[in-house]
Amino acid sequence: MIIANARIVDGRGEIAVDSDIHIEGSLITQIGKGELAPGAAVIDAGGRTVCPGLMNAHVHVCFDGSIDPEPAFQAEGDVEAALNALHRLVETLSRGVTTIRDLGGKETVTLSLGQAVARGQVIGPRIMAAGRVITMTGGHGHWMGVEVDGKDEARKATRTMIKAGAAVIKVMATAGMMTAGQRAGAPQLTVDEMRACVEEAHKAGLPVAAHVESRQGAANAIDAGVDSIEHGHGLDDELLNVMVANGVSLVPTIACDRAITRRGPEAGIPSFIVEDCARLAPSLEWALRRAIELGVTIAAGNDGGAPLTHPGDIVDELEVYVEMGMTPQDALSSATTATATLFGLADVGLVEPGQRADLLIVSGDPLSSISSLRNPDVVVAGGRVVPAASE
Repeated sequence: MIIANARIVDGRGEIAVDSDIHIEGSLITQIGKGELAPGAAVIDAGGRTVCPGLMNAHVHVCFDGSIDPEPAFQAEGDVEAALNALHRLVETLSRGVTTIRDLGGKETVTLSLGQAVARGQVIGPRIMAAGRVITMTGGHGHWMGVEVDGKDEARKATRTMIKAGAAVIKVMATAGMMTAGQRAGAPQLTVDEMRACVEEAHKAGLPVAAHVESRQGAANAIDAGVDSIEHGHGLDDELLNVMVANGVSLVPTIACDRAITRRGPEAGIPSFIVEDCARLAPSLEWALRRAIELGVTIAAGNDGGAPLTHPGDIVDELEVYVEMGMTPQDALSSATTATATLFGLADVGLVEPGQRADLLIVSGDPLSSISSLRNPDVVVAGGRVVPAASE
C-alpha cells in the first residue's frame, strides 16, 4: 500500500510535504517521492495531513459509558461483555484511536480481546490491558479487582495478573467516584502495598498506573514508584516537580470530569458521583494547568467507558489540554509519542520506516486546530484500512 501526496505530521511536528508513505504488511517501509510500485494499492492523500494513529491511555472497554456503568458491568456475563466491548472497540478504531490502555475490566474479556486483536481475529485498536485492578479489601473498584491486604498479598496479586497476561498493573491509591459508599480521594492502598506491586511489575518490565484523587494518595503512589498518576486530583507544585524529576506521567482524564459535572445532573448520573466529582474537579483543572507549565509528561487518556465518555472520544480530551495551555503540537504528542513511551512501545507514535502503519488522514491541520483530528477521513491500523466514523 502507498499513501501518496501526503503532508506528514507526527509527535515531532511537520516532517514532510508532498511525500509518499510506503507500507508493506503492518509496517512503514519507506517515505519519500519516487516511482510507485506496480500493482500497489494507492491512497491519494491529495495534500491532506497524515499523522500517527491516536492513543488513549485510560479506558475501560467493559464499561458502557452510561450514566452509571457499574450495574451493567456486574450484570453482564463474560460472553455478553465481550460482544459489547467488541462493538466499542470497532467504533473506537473508526474514530482514529489505534492503541488503547485498558485499566480495569473483566480479566478474561480485556486480556482475551487484546490477544484476539493482536492475532488479527477481530478488528479493534491494539490493547494494552491491565485485566483486574489491585485494590484493598472493599476498596475502589473492588467489584472488578483483586482485593489485597498487606504487601505480601499485593505482591501475589501482581504476580497473578502478570501470569494472566497483563501489559500494565493498575493500583488503587485512593477511593474513587464510582464506588458507592466511599469518599473519593480517601487513601486506600498503602505505600508498602503499592511498592510491592511496583517491584513485581518492574521486574517483569511492566508499568504501574495508580488511580489517584487526592494529594495524599498521589504522594503515596509517587513514593511507591508508580509510572503514571491517573486523574491526579490534589496534585500540587511539590508533587508535580517530583513527577518531573522522577519521570512520572500524568493521565488527566479531564474530559470525563467535565462530562460528569456539566451534563451529569441533567443526564441522571447518580448524585454521589456528581457530588464527588464537583468537589474534586477544580483541583484537577488547576493541577493540569500547572503540570503543563512545569513540564510534567502528559499522556492522553479520557477514562473512556466512564459516565458519558467513549474510548474513541480522545480528541475531546486533547481540546481541553490546548485550552489549559498546551500547543496543538504538544497535544498531538500527548496522544502519540508520550503515550507510546508510557506503554513501553517503540513501534508506534511516529511516521517513519520501521514504525507500525497506524495512520490517520485528516482534512484539516492538527498543528493549527487539534479538533481537525476528529472524524478522520481514513484510518489505517496495522497496514489495513478500516472504515472511518465519518464514512
